[in-house]
Amino acid sequence: MNKLKGGPKNFWSAINQQMGKSSPGVTSVVIDGSETKDYKLIADRFNEFFTEKTNLLTRDCACKNYIIPDLSMGAAQEHEDEIFVTYEDVKMALKRLKPTKAQGFDEIPSIVLKHLTLNIITPLQWLFNTIIEKGIVPHAWKKARIVPVHKKGDRKLLNNYRPVSNISSLSKAFERCMVAKLLKIDHDVLFGSNQHAYRPGSSTITACLTIQDFISSCLDKNKCVLMYSIDLTSAFDLLRPSLLVKNLIDLGLNPKIIKVLLSFLTDRSGFVDVNNKSSSLSKIPIGCVQGSVLGPVLFNIYVRNLQSIVEDADLCVSYADDSYIGLACDRHSINVSLSKLKQIAEKHIIWLESLGMVHNLAKTEFIAFGYQGPPISLTINNLQINQSSNIKILGVQFSSNLSWSCHVNNTIKKYNSLGYTLKYLDKILSRRDHKRIIESHFCSVLFYGSPVWAGCLSYSDLRRVNALLFKTIRLHCWDFSRIFRNSELCDMSKIRSFNSTRILRDMITLHRLCTNPSNTILTLRLIEQSYSSSRFPAKLGFFDLSLKRVGRSSFINRSKRIAELITFHWTDLSTHTFKRMAHDAIPIYMP
Repeated sequence: MNKLKGGPKNFWSAINQQMGKSSPGVTSVVIDGSETKDYKLIADRFNEFFTEKTNLLTRDCACKNYIIPDLSMGAAQEHEDEIFVTYEDVKMALKRLKPTKAQGFDEIPSIVLKHLTLNIITPLQWLFNTIIEKGIVPHAWKKARIVPVHKKGDRKLLNNYRPVSNISSLSKAFERCMVAKLLKIDHDVLFGSNQHAYRPGSSTITACLTIQDFISSCLDKNKCVLMYSIDLTSAFDLLRPSLLVKNLIDLGLNPKIIKVLLSFLTDRSGFVDVNNKSSSLSKIPIGCVQGSVLGPVLFNIYVRNLQSIVEDADLCVSYADDSYIGLACDRHSINVSLSKLKQIAEKHIIWLESLGMVHNLAKTEFIAFGYQGPPISLTINNLQINQSSNIKILGVQFSSNLSWSCHVNNTIKKYNSLGYTLKYLDKILSRRDHKRIIESHFCSVLFYGSPVWAGCLSYSDLRRVNALLFKTIRLHCWDFSRIFRNSELCDMSKIRSFNSTRILRDMITLHRLCTNPSNTILTLRLIEQSYSSSRFPAKLGFFDLSLKRVGRSSFINRSKRIAELITFHWTDLSTHTFKRMAHDAIPIYMP
């Protein structure tokens, strides 16, 4: 109970630990066959492990280095003043710093910079522009405090951890300015239209919706979809700076910007910190920094050419290093399509190896949507990959027949695993805090990816999900002396019913897709099936062009029903205003 006191940070840290969602840190690991709690020894061993792992992977997948031209000799470009940061750029970068993040090597907390914003904007603007002019990032900013973060499995094994870097707060502010410069380039040119990670207006949900729309459209036309996903090992740690420079030059970036980005990635070093015990400093020759602001954006640029490599595929969707490649085919030409998909996959692997990436074919997945014949398999580099009945795509479980029972089963299983903790917290928390726990930990699990699957459930699956949610709401309301109707439970707790939440999230997703053209594929599909209402000029209507029930599972085809529930003019509203009006328009309980 004492851990719940002391401010929001301590409160949520204690709750997360109780929920099993946070790592308590490294307490002990097995070294040379024996368990030890010597934090200095653990830090040194983690340092050796991370370094040796990268070196081993580098040796396993050697690639040709790109000879970097002399960037200082680049011809003067028009509008070169645009590469420098403005007063407003620095102000926005400082504003977006997260005060709860740990400080880096310089031990300057982000909260200090935020409080001093008005006093330090001008000197920081001069510093950042000097760095751009010289093309050299300060060496102190390239030293990282690396913290081992548990991924999965036994916490006592070194290989179940990944390195996350805590870097200088000043470096993060500078990186945000660089990201803002890069994002001025058309996103489809910068990242490729297939990439959904780390770009405005896109997310795991838009990636899943793109895949769902493609599959359901094919199944609606009696076609099959063959799809594979290749597993990559430590992809972010294997980025080659010289090969990234080639992509940056192809994008036509100013040489001064390229030089700064190259300086940011090279000559880096770091030490592992375990419970305030530090290892020795070691060099980090390659990779983009996990924990930095700029690193993920640079990785997206690094793999921007994937769509041109698999141009023969009908579907190419990526989220960072996760990619899903699909091929539509007729049911009677499965073998021909399998041979074509095999060629695409092998070409994909050759390209990954040319970038220095290491793939794990043993974890590569293959699935055939809409195929009901004898078992088939995909052979890649003489390794046979058997057909799966379902595949997990960015946290959402897709079944081969595009039903969602498997996803509901997994969600309910995860949801039930938290049930005991909720009952325990019910006894010690106020009603306000208990509701916050339900909304943050339980509803976030239950409704993750809901625009993809929640509107397509069978009657039996819908009943199971509803029963689970109302069981939780009933526990929150405490009073078991009388029988409440479900509508009364929602009114008492102010927690939305499943259908109410589903419809609200669908409406918000539709608004984002219609008002943010970043998701080119989904937006174009919506435009094809939309019309402007003559009676209400500021409203849109949509056509449902599906032929079968499986086609109506597509979010694009469900847009007709979603738009009909929006009773106000919405196409010209901001996201914030639309959310507020949608919350007011949708009742808290919908059967």
